[in-house]
Amino acid sequence: MPPPPNGVAVHTPHTRDIEPHDGMRGLPLVHRYTIEVEGLDPAHDGLRIVHLTDLHVGLLTPNARILRGVAVALREQPDLVVMTGDFVCYSPRYVSVLQDVVSGIPGPVACVLGNHDYWTDGERVAKALEHDGYAVLRNQSTRVTLRGAPLELVGIDDAVTGHADARAAFKGIAHTTKVGSPTRIVLTHVPGMADRAVTHGAGLVLAGHTHGGQVHIPRVTDRLAAVLGRPYLKGFFHLEDSTLFVNCGVGASAIPVRAGAPAEVAVITLRAREATEGRVRYRAHDARHRALRLTPGRP
Repeated sequence: MPPPPNGVAVHTPHTRDIEPHDGMRGLPLVHRYTIEVEGLDPAHDGLRIVHLTDLHVGLLTPNARILRGVAVALREQPDLVVMTGDFVCYSPRYVSVLQDVVSGIPGPVACVLGNHDYWTDGERVAKALEHDGYAVLRNQSTRVTLRGAPLELVGIDDAVTGHADARAAFKGIAHTTKVGSPTRIVLTHVPGMADRAVTHGAGLVLAGHTHGGQVHIPRVTDRLAAVLGRPYLKGFFHLEDSTLFVNCGVGASAIPVRAGAPAEVAVITLRAREATEGRVRYRAHDARHRALRLTPGRP
């Protein structure tokens, strides 16, 4: 993962680089991030979010891997759980499986759909999630009260299948993310939609879709992705006054092997930008608890 931008502290466990596809080995890693958010409501300083994405319930993703992600969401007792698309893969028969494996996450839970959901059956996927009590935002926004203060959730629908409409998603939302306005989190499956989101004053943008490149070769994969028009592959990116985080996701849709982009469940702690005085740390802990400190940079 590239060094994080200003305002991000990252704590990641040691892991082997390649995850075999056997359902027990290759379970998603739990990555913990602390992110400074512009204009964060003081009541939300320390707010915890679990971010799941790209579960890909289907032939190539063992249910044990998905259940591990759900177990993290239960164990961490977060204030909010968000899921950013590609819940199922290839066949509508997996929609009922999805409903079972992701059930029971205590609210609030907010979701957006991805391209594989629409290619499978977007309406059925949305209904399955709503049956479990989760909000599905399709170019919509909602406001929830967390720790006694309002938080705005904006959901941009899938761009690959032509359903995205950032203008509609931000309808009625004030442009500013300065202190005094509600904390704002934007959900989108496709990271590239962050460019449109920031024109509306995005705040924190959470995305998936890329699988981190699935097989990620340092420098090579990132350069190739940029040439193909996908500059946001994994990790953190500064976009004006906003921060984009691209999660590597849990499942697989094409090949059952990951290299350099292990399956991931993100546990995100929000901090007010003023509270952390601009300090940035990147720490990678191995079994001997050795800490590495890198110079902050822009991916």
